[in-house]
Amino acid sequence: MRRLLVGLPLCQVHADGALPGFLDRFEALLPTCKLNLILGGEDLGPARRGLVSVCQDEPRCPWRSAAVVDSAQVCGPCRQRGVHRLLCALPEDDGPNKGLLLLDTPQPVGGTWRQLLEEAAQAVGGTVRLLRHKREQQRKQATSQHGALARELHDSVAQQLGYLSFQARLLQSRLGEPESAAAALQELRGGLSQLQRQVRELITSARLTMDGRSLRQALADSVAEFSRRCIIVFELDNRLADDALSPETELQILQIIREALANAVRHSHARHVRIELRQNQEGEVSVSVEDDGIGLSPASGEENHFGLAIIRERAASIGAQLSIETIRPHGVRVHLGLSRNPDLPEGSLDGLHDLIADR
Repeated sequence: MRRLLVGLPLCQVHADGALPGFLDRFEALLPTCKLNLILGGEDLGPARRGLVSVCQDEPRCPWRSAAVVDSAQVCGPCRQRGVHRLLCALPEDDGPNKGLLLLDTPQPVGGTWRQLLEEAAQAVGGTVRLLRHKREQQRKQATSQHGALARELHDSVAQQLGYLSFQARLLQSRLGEPESAAAALQELRGGLSQLQRQVRELITSARLTMDGRSLRQALADSVAEFSRRCIIVFELDNRLADDALSPETELQILQIIREALANAVRHSHARHVRIELRQNQEGEVSVSVEDDGIGLSPASGEENHFGLAIIRERAASIGAQLSIETIRPHGVRVHLGLSRNPDLPEGSLDGLHDLIADR
């Protein structure tokens, strides 16, 4: 049972469904008991809802009146109807929907049962904090991606459409001048072709997933895709272990590299682009995309270079250190540095593990 409690928060980092799985395994170890979790926003199934259905009409129910503390206590109304139930609030949970555990036993409980429920509340509380952190990070990441896409649509596609509209009006005014009209038509076609390419890239970025591929294969596929679209020579040097990063971080790394490649194709006039991924003995990961193009021109300064702004937001979402710099004699280098575990705040997982193991 202690191994089950200690391992619960760690399970949440790697897989969803850790809480229902924990309740099922707890009851498998103690088949005469029922353990239930009341947590706002979480539905653990009809069977567990049924355990507290009678409480909905009981005004004196402690958990409905938010009178439960983070030490185990007997439920008085349940005892009066012949149910032996202990309640314990999750520690350090002060939200509007405070979570708590309910333990039903076949006979009146003593100190051992109280201690077991309090230890279970510690483990579940740690898992809930990790779950909320994970969901908040996912929400921020989704918001950041949607904002970046909206800005790219506004600042790139909308500007192109405005320019093409102007070209169409210019073409209409020159219909009686064949040579001028032909020149305007040629420029309009070129603008439409460029716009089509940008929209296709945005759609690809918005829909991009790993699709069951490893990062190594996804990068190779991306390099092959960009190679077909231009005359730039792409060199991929990936010495990163396949399990070096979490799936979420791998997807962001793939997106960042693709955005850097798209920038090189659009703006750099480069002949050669090198993509390099490394990991040192301390587990730190570095990713760089380097081209031999014209560099960062003042006219396209970083704050107005929307592709680079998207890269910054993606790097921040995974806690990576980002640098974008002009290199000599010419070209641009985009470099990312990631610590060993960029998916959680430093020490958060170890701290929760120690908290539970010390109980």
